[in-house]
Amino acid sequence: MILEFPFVCGGGSNSYIRGAELMAKAHEIWIGAYGAKNEVGITRVELLTDTGELVKIAEYGGIENPSFLRMNKAGTRLYAVSETDEHIDADGDKAEGGQLASFPVDADTRKLGPGQYHPTHGNHPCHLTLTPSEDWLAVSNYSGASVMMYPIGPDSRPLAPVIRFRHTGSGPNAERQEGPHPHSVFFSPDGQYLFVVDLGMDKVMVYTRGPEANEWSAYDAVSLEPGAGPRHLAFHPSGKAVYVVNELNSTITRFAHEESGKLVLLDSLSTLPPTFDGESWCAEILVSPDGRFVYASNRGHDSIAVFRIDERTGELQASGYVSTRGKFPRNFALAPDGQWMVAANQNSDSVVAFRIEPQSGLPIYSGSELQVNKPVCVLIR
Repeated sequence: MILEFPFVCGGGSNSYIRGAELMAKAHEIWIGAYGAKNEVGITRVELLTDTGELVKIAEYGGIENPSFLRMNKAGTRLYAVSETDEHIDADGDKAEGGQLASFPVDADTRKLGPGQYHPTHGNHPCHLTLTPSEDWLAVSNYSGASVMMYPIGPDSRPLAPVIRFRHTGSGPNAERQEGPHPHSVFFSPDGQYLFVVDLGMDKVMVYTRGPEANEWSAYDAVSLEPGAGPRHLAFHPSGKAVYVVNELNSTITRFAHEESGKLVLLDSLSTLPPTFDGESWCAEILVSPDGRFVYASNRGHDSIAVFRIDERTGELQASGYVSTRGKFPRNFALAPDGQWMVAANQNSDSVVAFRIEPQSGLPIYSGSELQVNKPVCVLIR
C-alpha cells in the first residue's frame, strides 16, 4: 500500500504553485529516501525552470527504504527497490530479502496509485534499470550476491522474476569486499547486454540476451584495479565509451565500447582534488546529455567532481569540484536538457538545485533547496 501524506505549505519560496503554467515550465522530480514504512519514503518535487526553485508537491509512505527509483518513458509507472533484508509477504509472513515495487502514476494528477510488489530473492536491493524497449527490468541485490530479472507486461507492470544471476568472488578490502556486492545494473544502448557493476569483486559482469523469449546468459567479465570497489557506470551518448565510478579508491575508470557488450579498459583518474587528504567515497556518475562532461559525487569531500571530455582523445580533464552544500551526496541527477542538476545530501537531509553553466559545465547553486529526510535517489523526468 502507498500512503499519501497530507502536505500543507504556506506562502513563501516553497508555496504550492499549480496549473498548466507551472507544468509547462517545470521538471518533474521524484526523490527516494531511507525511512520506515510509516515515514516519507518518496517525495514528488517540481523544479521551476524560470527561477530554479524547488517546490515540494507530494509525499508518500508505505514502502520501506525506497533507495532507488526508475520511471518508464511514458511516465505512467514508477519503479522502486525496497532496500531491506526482510519483508512481509502476501500471506502476512516474514520473508527474507527485499522487494521490487511498482506504482501507477495518474496522467493528470501525477499521484501514485496502489503498489505492486515482487520479492527480489536477495538482501538489500539497491539499484534497478529497464531495457531501452522496456521489456525487461533488472534489480541488483547488494547483500544478496545476485541480480534478478523481471519481464515487463503490456501494462508496464513487472511480472514474476524468471532469471537470477549469482556472483562469487571477493576483493582485497576485508571490510567491504568479503564477498560479491552487485551494486548497480545497466543495459547497453541496444538492449542486448546487461552490465552488472560488482563492488565486492572489482568486476563488471556482462550478460547477453539470447534468441528465446526468456534467454539470458553470461557473456564477459571485466576486471578493475584490486580494491577499487566499482559502484556505478555511465554510457557516453555515442555509446562508444563507458565510465565506471569506483567507490573505495575514489576514481573514474574509462573504457572503450566500440563493440556492444565489450569493454576495453583505457585509464583511470581521481575524483578528488590533489590537496584533499581526508576520507571520501564516490557514489554516482553521469555524463552530460551533450556528451561534453562527466560528473561524479564524492561523499566525504561532499562535492560534485566535473570533468571535461577531450574531443580529440576522449580523455577526461578535471574542470573543478563544486560543493553540494550538504553532507554525503549519495546521488544526483541531470535534467534531460542538461541545464539543471539536483543533488541529494543523505546526511544533511537536503536536496539542492544547481544550474549548469554551459561553457564550463560547472554546477552553479540556484539558491533553492528542500528538506527531505535521508534522500538517496533523484529521478528527473
